[in-house]
Amino acid sequence: MRKCPKCGAELPDEALFCNECGEKLPSPVAEEKKDETADDKTAPEPAAKTPEPSTATEAATETKATTEADAPSTTASEMNNSYTAPIDNSVLAKAQAESKNSNIGIIAVAAVGLIALILVIVLLSSLLGGGYKSPLNALERNFNKQNANVEDYLSCIAPGFAVDLYKNVYSIIKSADKDAIADFDDAIAEEFEDFFDDLADEYGDDFKMDIEIRDAERLDDRDIKDIAEIYEDLFDLIDDNIDYEDEDLYEDLADALDDYADISLKDSQVRKLQNAVESFMDKLENFKIQDAYEVKARFVIEGKDGSDKSTITFYVIKVNGDWFIEPNSFLSAIGEGSLTSNMYGLLWYLY
Repeated sequence: MRKCPKCGAELPDEALFCNECGEKLPSPVAEEKKDETADDKTAPEPAAKTPEPSTATEAATETKATTEADAPSTTASEMNNSYTAPIDNSVLAKAQAESKNSNIGIIAVAAVGLIALILVIVLLSSLLGGGYKSPLNALERNFNKQNANVEDYLSCIAPGFAVDLYKNVYSIIKSADKDAIADFDDAIAEEFEDFFDDLADEYGDDFKMDIEIRDAERLDDRDIKDIAEIYEDLFDLIDDNIDYEDEDLYEDLADALDDYADISLKDSQVRKLQNAVESFMDKLENFKIQDAYEVKARFVIEGKDGSDKSTITFYVIKVNGDWFIEPNSFLSAIGEGSLTSNMYGLLWYLY
């Protein structure tokens, strides 16, 4: 039976209008759907309350079971069908390049550190006895070893290009006449032997020399210019009086060697001699002092039979990277005395 929604009269299920008030009734199908919707909205009965676990262990076990039960399971099929992003080779190449650049950077830093270390060593070497002290140390060392090598002494009191001239001329003469060079070596050795014998007679066979630097003052540009003028004047003197670029000069020199020393030079050796002299004159013309010191030093010689000392002031200069005792100032400063006068005679002979 159905009821009229307006007057409440009971009506047959198939009625479309109310027999009492004439109200139109909804179709039976729509009425059924309305009833089903109302049934769905009815609240479900509450679930039975889970009893609380009696201990902490039981609670933890129950929680783990619940979590495992709720966690979604993954089948082998789902794993096989899962998506994996492809490897980006460009990213890998970039990472490799960055790693390589990083290694290059490390090597560069290491190289800079090594260079810095070398510079520190060079600086310490200069402070501990290099620089302007080096020719004085070399002179003392050669003296105490009773060294008779001319080049070693020239390196102490002459610029490098003057030493080169000596070596070149020595080599040319030696290639032309070994006997003549042997005679020259014997004469030099005898000069050194006489020098050291005289010192041994006066101070004892165990004599030693010590050069003590008492003071050193770096020269300013004006003082350096004054020293440089000495070498400018020397160049002008040679240039004004000798045409060192004329080939005939060396031919005449070769003839003189042949006549007076019986040394015969070949044409190639004459040309080498000319090249050596021209190279020396070119460097003398461009003589430039890079640095200079005025040095006050005490020369002390002592042995079992006596001792002597002399304090002199002279210049030590740097030219083309080479430090040497400026010979004019040194020879001028050496005064009277057994040590200094004998040294003056030897160095003047060599220079």
